[in-house]
Amino acid sequence: IDLEVVMRYFQQNFFIEKLARRDPSVIWRYPYDRPHNYLLTAIEPYLDLYRATGVTKYLDAVRGAWDLFHDYWEMPGGEMSINEGNFLYEPKSYWLHKEAGELCGNAFWIKINQRFHNLYPDEEKYMTEIEKSIFNVCIANQYGSYGYRYFARLDGQKDREHDAGYGFAENTCCEGQGTRIIGSLPEYMYSFAPDGLYINLYGASQVTMPLGRDTLRLDVKTAFPYSPDVTMTVAASTRARLHLRIPSWATAPVTVRINGDVAAQGRPGSYVSLNRQWQRGDLIEMTLPMGFRLTPYIGKEPGFGPGHYAVEYGPLLMAAVAVKGKQGHVRVHADVQTLVSRLRPIPGSPLHFAIQGDSQYELWPYFEVQKEPFSCFAEYVD
Repeated sequence: IDLEVVMRYFQQNFFIEKLARRDPSVIWRYPYDRPHNYLLTAIEPYLDLYRATGVTKYLDAVRGAWDLFHDYWEMPGGEMSINEGNFLYEPKSYWLHKEAGELCGNAFWIKINQRFHNLYPDEEKYMTEIEKSIFNVCIANQYGSYGYRYFARLDGQKDREHDAGYGFAENTCCEGQGTRIIGSLPEYMYSFAPDGLYINLYGASQVTMPLGRDTLRLDVKTAFPYSPDVTMTVAASTRARLHLRIPSWATAPVTVRINGDVAAQGRPGSYVSLNRQWQRGDLIEMTLPMGFRLTPYIGKEPGFGPGHYAVEYGPLLMAAVAVKGKQGHVRVHADVQTLVSRLRPIPGSPLHFAIQGDSQYELWPYFEVQKEPFSCFAEYVD
């Protein structure tokens, strides 16, 4: 009866139809309040209606919403650039200094992508979105053991601890959502299937699941993202199908070995399926090749025209960090065409890169930046 009431009075047919048509105005000109990433929480229940009724218009609406947020309001690195500020977040506005990147938005984005993964577990793109949000927003917004920042600011300096972004300390929704995501990390690392296990995100962990009369146990050892090597040891003999995610950001096909022998090769953006009678002690090994990607800034932030780029390394958003404390606009003396060739790994600091020709700045993972001046959209000039 509750579903019938919702369908009759609250489902907003005009909203469903415009989402399915991929009309961006239905997001940034939402008529009842104002643009907000919280719209994702109003869209996700349509998946419940679809599962309850099988009516495809609900699924079409959520698919359309996914495309809209992904294509018009997602920054490099995965940040949602739409919030509840007292101004419009036009499509592809990508503001850097106008209260974009609320942690809550990416928490909701994670949850809606998890729902899609549960429906379509072999479509790798949903786990790519979750991975970016975890590394580049949720972890990036942690302030040590003290709490969570409200906004994932991508230029200048991050907010202070317990600072909601408005210059004073207070408790916020983002503390709750950040805690929720960190507490639910195992849900995204693994998902269960009737015949086995999906390994979606790679981190040092152990997983145990019942499988018929047997039990599947897997011990994963890796230092990812600080190392691209992953080893998985089967801890109990059983028949099972293991689905290994090969991330879309991988720079080459990934070779999967079992007990030293080549078992499969996975293309980026897919899952490799290994179906066999596993013996206790079987060893699965692979290396995830990471590389740099540069994306020009195309938003509306004043002063960020041609020459400003985001740099990503694997799933990680990188930041140009002023290691000598230089404040203000970040201008790196390295032509973007030659930037990658000028990067040198810094011994003893994994994922940190010196920039040949400019000792003022280094590239760090954005999630490691705390009090340092930085920019995720630095200007690169020769």
